[in-house]
Amino acid sequence: MTDQISHEALLQAAATSTDEAGKVAELRATIPATTAGIYLNAGSVGPLPREVDAAIRQVQEQELATGRASEHLMDDVEVRVDELRGVFASVLATDLELVAVAHSTTEAVMRALIATELKPGDRVVTLDEEYPAIRGSLAARAARQGFSVATVSARDEHGVAISDAEIVARVTELLVPPTRAIVISRVSWISGRILPLEEILPRARAAGIISIVDGAQSVGAMLDAVDALDPDVLAFPSQKWLLGIEGLAGMRLSRRALAAGGLQTPIGGFLAFRDPALDGVGVMHDDARRFQTSGFARPALVGSARAAGWLSMQVGLPWAVARAGRLARAFAAGAASIPGVELLVGPGRHATIVALRVNGWEASQLVEEFSRRAFAITRRVPGVPATADRPASSPALRTSWGFWNTDEEVARMLELLTLFAAHTPESLPKRPTIEIIQR
Repeated sequence: MTDQISHEALLQAAATSTDEAGKVAELRATIPATTAGIYLNAGSVGPLPREVDAAIRQVQEQELATGRASEHLMDDVEVRVDELRGVFASVLATDLELVAVAHSTTEAVMRALIATELKPGDRVVTLDEEYPAIRGSLAARAARQGFSVATVSARDEHGVAISDAEIVARVTELLVPPTRAIVISRVSWISGRILPLEEILPRARAAGIISIVDGAQSVGAMLDAVDALDPDVLAFPSQKWLLGIEGLAGMRLSRRALAAGGLQTPIGGFLAFRDPALDGVGVMHDDARRFQTSGFARPALVGSARAAGWLSMQVGLPWAVARAGRLARAFAAGAASIPGVELLVGPGRHATIVALRVNGWEASQLVEEFSRRAFAITRRVPGVPATADRPASSPALRTSWGFWNTDEEVARMLELLTLFAAHTPESLPKRPTIEIIQR
């Protein structure tokens, strides 16, 4: 799949760490939401550790008691942003000067695209499973600027997922003029499949095409050799697999993108400048910070840095990734063996997300039944609309497996999935009535 920094041996060692059950029990006790039910939606928002909540509350209480307008507190925002940049750089195993803080993955992706300075007649390549906010923003920009968007499907004419080699071939055909940029996820938010960026990104570089990678479902969920993949821009959120806070994200830019003649930031917030631009011009930072805006809240900055730092140093990111991957593979293998269950991608082609459909069931019905019977938090993901040569795909149930999940939870989900697949929503045996006795 990838060299993954030769992480295979590292992941194998991490996956077989001693006293794993004891470690998991201890960690679950520090993440309350993971004991309230089966938490399977870090692909939307990860569970919040107590330590992160405490860090946020401490800053909030200080701001409540003494205010937020002291000059040293306003200066502290920049310190906290740099702290978060450092933690993000550590998670990515990359250089600090290449990392900036943003408000969301979509914002970071689109700021990078705007910085590409597309012109009428240019083309941007993306996939049909890219996040809808990004696809919609691409379409809006294209309508205003006059460039075109070429959308590559990850499915064949029957709606079946195609191979990595076929995806590479379809994308490569478009890595010629007038293509100026490619916007692509590392992991599909719909199917959970890992996309073959090891093959695509070098081809894009060789063709002089800007590569913008949506890392929303990969950063914190898998270990990547980010410096080896080296997209021009990698954007990722805090609140998903890094267990941080909504409204914060990270950007990692390549040295090519930061060099003279590279990406030109379309707007600079206060934190993008070395000194205040009092002369009406100012001097921007010469590193990734020039892509930063402003408006970052100190409690959120502190919470996000604490979350990613806690995950890296106390939980151990290699162990967390290895365990989550093992649980996802176990669930995928079990689900694939159940008659009537269809995986969106085959076992072994995903990271921590496993998406599926069950014959006779709507995805929303599965979400509801898993919630009712196991207090499981899952997600319905939409289907992909039809095109001239491909049928529409149906919505699916998405499960996002984390290090906090257990083998018992895998077994329980497979037990219920077997039950659902053997019935229709109408024939499914009703849950026993729970009698509540008041005293």
